[in-house]
Order: sequence, then C-alpha cells, then structure tokens
Amino acid sequence: MGSKFGLKGVFSIQGPRSIYVYSLFIGLLSGFGAYGFNWALTWTESFTFGNLMGYDPGIPTGDLHFHSIGSVNPISPLWILFLPAFGGLLVGIVTSFFCAEAQGGGTDSLIYAFHFNEGKIQTKVPFFKVIATILTLGSGGSGGKEGPTAQIGAGFGSSLAGFLGAGARARRTLMLAGTAGGLGAIFRAPLGGAITAVEMVYQEDIESDSLVPCILSSVTAYLTYTSIAGSGSLFSVKEYSLNDYRHIPLYILLGLLCYVVGYFFVKVYHKIQDVFSKLPLPNYLKPAFGGLLVGCIALLFPEVLGSGFGLIQRMINGEVLESTSFAFSGPFFLLAVALFKVFSTSLTVGSGGSGGLLGPSFAIGGMLGAFVGSMAQVLFPELGIIIFPFLLVGMGSFFAGVARAPIAGMIMVCDMIGSYELLPPLMIVSVIAVVLSHKTSIYRNQIKNRFLSPSHHWDMNQDIMDRIRIRDHFSEFRMYAMVSENLSLTELQSNAPGIQASDFILVGAGEEYKGIVSLRKNRILPEFEADLKNLITCGEIVQDVPSVCTNDTMGKALQILLEYDVDKLAIVEDGKCLGYLRYIDLFNAYQNEVKNKQRKSA
Repeated sequence: MGSKFGLKGVFSIQGPRSIYVYSLFIGLLSGFGAYGFNWALTWTESFTFGNLMGYDPGIPTGDLHFHSIGSVNPISPLWILFLPAFGGLLVGIVTSFFCAEAQGGGTDSLIYAFHFNEGKIQTKVPFFKVIATILTLGSGGSGGKEGPTAQIGAGFGSSLAGFLGAGARARRTLMLAGTAGGLGAIFRAPLGGAITAVEMVYQEDIESDSLVPCILSSVTAYLTYTSIAGSGSLFSVKEYSLNDYRHIPLYILLGLLCYVVGYFFVKVYHKIQDVFSKLPLPNYLKPAFGGLLVGCIALLFPEVLGSGFGLIQRMINGEVLESTSFAFSGPFFLLAVALFKVFSTSLTVGSGGSGGLLGPSFAIGGMLGAFVGSMAQVLFPELGIIIFPFLLVGMGSFFAGVARAPIAGMIMVCDMIGSYELLPPLMIVSVIAVVLSHKTSIYRNQIKNRFLSPSHHWDMNQDIMDRIRIRDHFSEFRMYAMVSENLSLTELQSNAPGIQASDFILVGAGEEYKGIVSLRKNRILPEFEADLKNLITCGEIVQDVPSVCTNDTMGKALQILLEYDVDKLAIVEDGKCLGYLRYIDLFNAYQNEVKNKQRKSA
C-alpha cells in the first residue's frame, strides 16, 4: 500500500480541527528550528565579533543560555571594514547560485507567497535562508533574526500542506502558523508572534481566519524553545508603570519622531533596493559591495553592527552608552546611532544580504526612544525621567509605523519584556506613528486589506452567495458521482476515469447520505491493487462532510466546500440524497445572479 493511501488518507486535512492539530505540530518544529538557528548564529558571532573585530555588542538576557562573547580582542579596524564585505560575498554566492529567494528580509517574500502564490514556499528556501543569515549577521551585517526563523516555520507549514495535498486556503493558514511559530520562539513572544503573523500581510486589516492556528503554533514554539533555552522574556526589565501624566507629551513627541525617522527609513531602504537592483555588477558581488559600505559606517559607529538587541539590553540595565571609536556620548550620540542604523540596515538587506527588518526596526526605535528620554532628563530634570521606558515604547511604535502593524508592535514589545505595564504609552505612540504613516510601509508586498487581496477575491463575493437559496437556481441535481458505501476502493478507482470525477458522494442502501470519498486523498497505488483488491470498501474511508438542503444558501455550500477541501457537496432532503452540486455549478449560479442584477439596474 503506497503512501498516498496509507498517509494522506489518514492524515489529510478534513476541517478546522485538523488545521489546529497541525498548527501544534508546526509550532513544535518551529521551536526546534529557531533554537538551532540561534545557537549557530550566536556561536558564529562569538568568534567574528570577539576574536576578529574586537567588538562586544552585548547580549539580551533571554539569550544568555547561548554562549556569549567571552574574551574580546583589541578592536580591529581592518576586520570591521572588510568582514561585512566578505560575508556579503559568501551570501551573494549562496543566493546567486543556489537559492535566490534566500536574499533580502524574508518577511516580504512570505507576504508575497501568501497573496500571490497560494502560500507555496520551496522546500530549500528555509535551509539556505538560515545559512545566508548566519553569514550576513555573523560577519557584522545589520539585520534581524526573524527573517530565517519565520521562513523556517513557514517552510514547515507550506511543505506539510503540500505533502497532505491541502488546498490553497489551508496552505496559506499553515504557512502563517509556521511564521507565527518562528517569531514567537525567537522573540520569546507567544502572543506577539501570532499577532505579527496575521497583521503583517495587510496594511489596514488582519488575517483573522488564521488567528487561532497562529496562536496555537506560536505558543507551542515558544514553549518548545524555552524548554531548551530556559524560561523568561527576551529582555530583563525593572518594574515600571506610567504614574506621572506629565510624561505623556514626551511620548507624543516620541510618536512624531518615530513617524519622521520611520518615513525616512522606508524611503532610504526602498531607494537602496532599487539602486542595487540596477547596479551594473554581477549579482553575487552586490551584497559584498553593500557590506563594504556597512563596514565604512562601522569604522565610525561599530554600534550599527548586528541586530542591536545587545545594546538595548545594556541601556535597559542603566548603562550609559558611549561611542566605541571616539569620545562621543549623550542624547545626540543615540540619535546618530539610530540614523546610521537606518543606512547600515538598508545597505545590508537592500543590497541582497540576508536579515530581517523587524529586529533593526526595534533597535532604531529603541535608540529614538532613548534619545527622547535622555533629552528630557537634561531639559526637565524635575520630571524624574527614566530612559528605558521611552526606549521600549520607541521600539514598538517605530516598528508599528514602518510595518503598518500597530497591534503587533505593542504586543510584541510587551511579550519581549514580560510585562504589560507599558501598554498605555505604547498605545498612544504606536497609534500616532501608524496614523501619520498611512501611505508608507517597509514591506512592498503588503496589500491594503483583504478586499484587495487575490487570496480573498472569491470571499469578497460571499455576501451575494449568502442571499441566494439553492432552490432558486436548481431544481435537479447531478447523480453521476454517487456510489454505494459497499463499493470497493479498487473498483471505484477503475470506474473514476469514465465518470471523470475524483470526489464521490457515498450513499447507503436506502439512498441515505454517508459522506464523501476523495481519490485525491485516498488511493491505492497500482503495485498494491492486486493484493488489496476488494479488501477496502469506500465506507471504511469515508470523509464526514456536512450536506445541505435546498433551502440552504449557496454561501453555506461554498463554505463547506472550502472548509473540507472537496469539489462537490451532497443535497439531502427528508433523509434521502437528491444529488450533488459542484464548484462550477455554484460559480455559474453566481454569474447568472450578477447578470440578472446588471440587467435590472440597466
């Protein structure tokens, strides 16, 4: 018996409950994948940053499980200048000759796959994305960890859906569930990972259909990851609450600053992307050239290297950040780091390097928040300003603005610090940043809302379908693909080509409806037909799919077809199966309804 019958028949997706179960499984794999990636990246950075460049970027408390940089050699300007270029060259070779999809941020390609490619991701992409990102970030490139971890999870989800023969709708859901798992694990953000996955695909909407699977996957990945790496949030933060309302105008000012710099970041990133796409250089050299420019910036500001999360933790701990290269500190040093981080990230990712944009967005926003907080300390000492709340609020609001994801920005930061005490100022600043930046987004493949997404074109016509009764358009129903529950599976396979059907309505001796048998999900391979002939009946492998009656709407019929991934639906009245409706029948009825409305309005 081949795998098609033995595995797909048993494990095929047969409704929402199947999606939920597979979301848990995908979350488990995503958690292990995120742990393996973070371990490999941290090991690489401990060698390149500590031994070669001689720069210690720090490490978030949540990553202390992984070995951090131990002894740090004296700073080496040559390594700082040329190591990002060397890493970019290796990345260029990987993306040019093995997997072009591994370049860039990763999140934008996931958004594209969701809207325009039915959630399909090549199996090789997560593997090469991990390698390319380790080379990029390990050599000092400015980027985030979320790109590969999201693609690892999304790759698991898409590949599993393909193996099970799932439809496009289920595959998109499992792809987003995997994305949520990767984000929830690497950022230790079980709820934030789920919200980010469903919110990032739109500018003004969320993919609500996938919310529950994303939560299940993200929580599972988080628990898997922390069971190995230790529990706790990503950043260790002292307790704080907003109890002095005189700080609110400063948070409003921070929101305006996040909008201005966020707008600048989006324009610079897209411009650099366009310039490098037209640059008369071989594609494998472009990330190296971008890395060389990053190295030039890092000679003055080594703080722009890597993800920047280590610097954030150091500032949360109360450390006064000072320039590594020359005597420069204070508020304007923090602002300079934020602005140069904009350029270093744009050059790293926009030139074809591999790294996420979410992590650097948090780092840039954190520096902007620290700038506002430290300036307020100087100008208004009587307010008793503490810097780290402004830093954390800046992180969430900046990402919310550039990614058009207000809820994700707020929840992600709260999860990463393990506290919701900062939610009120986060809400204020994030809303300001999002409202002002309503026309810009760092992700070019975002769609405004689900009404404009190709993945929901048919769903948007559901309201018409919900008004049409089946009896209004059909008085007779097809019966060619109705078979007895006692028919053997081998005989059904033999008769299927003549009937020209792959899904069959199963009926009992009294024409009562029993369910549906799908040869797309259950099939005996030719080499096993002789051994299994007449041993398996259709009644033993029937799929329990609800039926409809003539008084039901075509919208209900369509919903069942989509939910259970079948191509026909039984019509039952008074306990007897009258026949069935196919997709094409519903489409034709819909078209006739639209034409009738157009004639009446003409």
